[in-house]
This record gives sequence, C-alpha cells and structure tokens, in this order.
Amino acid sequence: MLLLALCCAAQAGDFASLCAARAAIERVYYDHRLGTKPPFEQTLPPATLEALVRKDLKQETVLREHYGVALTPALLQAEVERINNTTRAPEMLAEIKAALGNDPLRFASVFAKPILVERLLRNRFENDDALHAPARRACEAIRAGLLAAKTNGADALQLVAQLRPSGSNSVTETTWQLAPRPAETNAPAVDELEIKKRFGPNAQLVSSAREADRDPKYYFDNLPPSLQNVLRAQLRQAGNISAVIETSGAFLLFVAREKSHTTLTVACLAVPKRSYEQWLQEQQ
Repeated sequence: MLLLALCCAAQAGDFASLCAARAAIERVYYDHRLGTKPPFEQTLPPATLEALVRKDLKQETVLREHYGVALTPALLQAEVERINNTTRAPEMLAEIKAALGNDPLRFASVFAKPILVERLLRNRFENDDALHAPARRACEAIRAGLLAAKTNGADALQLVAQLRPSGSNSVTETTWQLAPRPAETNAPAVDELEIKKRFGPNAQLVSSAREADRDPKYYFDNLPPSLQNVLRAQLRQAGNISAVIETSGAFLLFVAREKSHTTLTVACLAVPKRSYEQWLQEQQ
C-alpha cells in the first residue's frame, strides 16, 4: 500500500512538482527529436504542461467516480514492470528515470500511473454500451434498410449505392487479396512498429523509407483474426451484408461488392463512436 499511497499524495499534494516532473519527461522526448526544432519552452510552454497534468488528474478522477475503478498497488506495480519489460527504447527510459532522480516512487507516480489510468479509462469508455448506443442504433437502422432493399431485389451495386448516402464521408471501398501476402512483404518496417506502439494499432505512417519496396495491395489475412472470421462467414458472395461490427472507435457495416476466388471487394460504412477527448471534456 505504501507505493500507491505515496503516489496519490504526490499527485494530490504538489501540483507544481507534477508539472516539473512532466517537463523533465517531455524534455527527454524533445532531446531525442531529430531535425530543426524550436526551443523547448516554445514547444511546451508552462501553460501546456499544466494542461497535460490537469488532464492526467482529471482522467484518474473520472475513472474512479464514473466507472468506480480505483488503482491498487498491484495494478500500479504491474504497470511499472510492464513498462520496464516491454520498452523498445531502454536507453530513453533510463534517461527518463534519471530525469526523475532515479526515484522509483516518483517514476511510478508521474510516469507509469498516468499511462495506466488513461489505458483503463479508454478501455471503459470504448466498451461503454450505454454511451455508444446511439451510434450502434444508427448503424443497425442502416443495415435494416439494406436488408429490406435486398429482399426487394436490390443487387450488390444498388446496395453499395444505398449505403453511400447513409454516410458518404464514412464509406470506403477496399479490395482484399485472398491469397496470403508474400513472405518478403509480411514484416512491417521498424518505424511502423514504433508508430503503432506509441499511437495505437490502427496508426499508419504518412510515408516510410521502405514504402517503395512494400507490396501496395491489401491482404485479407492481415485483418484481425476475429474480423476475418466474421467477414469470411458473412460475405460469401456479392450482395452479402455483414452484421454490425464494433471496434474501439466505430461501428462497421460491410457490403460485399464483388467476390472471386482471389479477391473480395467491399464497401464499408463506419459510424464513429463518441470522441474520447470530447467526452472527457464534458465530465465535471
């Protein structure tokens, strides 16, 4: 209990020290940025650092009061161990610890704890059925309209055309190769792995040093296995309509436009869930 108690005391009792610690952490990241950059004080002025710290504290309060989740010593210790055991930048992590005075309690309080809190809160938010019910209902209503049109004889192209007015800005078309991706193009670039680690599994590079060497096609077997299973069962031929599929950020609805032995072309409507950042701002 001592670790968690000291961490809570540090966060609640000394806002200035939290801001100083955040500045020390951000300066390590700043020092590792390449290329021309403005001075640190312009990149992250005091007001910005204070806003970041206030957001960390607010997320902890919302997690506790809205979802009834309070951190335990075991959770916090496990997060410290996870960071230590999975980091791909051990030298930078060592610099961060040094910037915090190589104090394990301070490291847990100002570095590990905010990461843990945000992950737990985002997970609760993304899986809050009541919160995202309006978006699900909207997607289900669109699916019901497509099923009715199909019953009345609409073909695949007509179904795709009907899907687009439902949310033209949110409809995309993709052709997946059903054959396995060639082995030499399977491995993602190192820079892509780092981007996905920092910003989430759906993050993509704007450009990559290896982009010209990589296969530009989309491969069905690169989809998450659970999504593969659903689409393989539900999109067997052109004109098939999938169930509403929930992801962390949206509800998806697929219509098979074309299907052959080698490719599957689909139109996908994404009905976004509520924005996490906007929802967090609304919490008092």
